[in-house]
Amino acid sequence: MFAVDVDEEIEGGTLTLNDNTANLTRNLDGRYWVKWGGSDASGHIEVSFPDGETARCTIDYVTHGMIDIQEFVIKDRVCLSVYEG
Repeated sequence: MFAVDVDEEIEGGTLTLNDNTANLTRNLDGRYWVKWGGSDASGHIEVSFPDGETARCTIDYVTHGMIDIQEFVIKDRVCLSVYEG
């Protein structure tokens, strides 16, 4: 599962892992979410803004059995990974 917080409105976003894509969905909490059920992978999340600009979050590696939510924050159109621990 992936969660993305964005500090401004976006037109949409996609998760791409192993060349497969899934659209982000805005939840009631204002965050964007997407679930991955595929095999081990690397890739990115890309969001598009109304002016045509994009921001990209790099996903180095995820595994099929991961249970932690991978969280990202896009602030001033720069993506940062959120690590808890």
